[in-house]
Amino acid sequence: MNFDLLKNRKIGLLAIIGPAYALISIAVAIMLSPWFSWTNNAISDLGVHEVAPIFNISLIISGIMCMFFALGVIMTIKHRLGKIGMLMVFMASISLIGIGVFHENIRPWHYIFSVAFFVLLLLACMVMGYYFLRRKSTRYLGIAAFAVAIIGIIGWAINWGPGIAIPEALTFVPGSVWFGMLGEWFYKRK
Repeated sequence: MNFDLLKNRKIGLLAIIGPAYALISIAVAIMLSPWFSWTNNAISDLGVHEVAPIFNISLIISGIMCMFFALGVIMTIKHRLGKIGMLMVFMASISLIGIGVFHENIRPWHYIFSVAFFVLLLLACMVMGYYFLRRKSTRYLGIAAFAVAIIGIIGWAINWGPGIAIPEALTFVPGSVWFGMLGEWFYKRK
């Protein structure tokens, strides 16, 4: 594999496009699923109904894009804490791919990849939050990362009903916005 591509700062676009594509696809899948309930379903329920191709393919493609972005950042930053945080992002991206490949009816793999994705995303936000808070020029990324972690943790701590779509969305949507901010930072960095 040619890793020169991964060193190019334009790889930051993957972190903007990948999550945006997943969010749009999930929104379309929800709009096409009148049975879907935020309080009674998991977002992964979309992966086993008529909208499954839209949902599952978007997670796989988004995960691949985010995985390559994380790999590119790991290869270019020098600080060990940043590398550890981006390794967690890399593993979360692989977990996102796993959620799309192993839909909800493929047990226990779907559950394992789902838990891994949400846990790794929140942990990565905490590690990268600390990493980015160290410099004034990236402090906004650190604050945003900690905000994602706090919103996600609170979202999972509240009982929203029998479904888990709300805490999933409270983790994935802010996480996607933060990831887009990371992509912009990487794209613009010198």
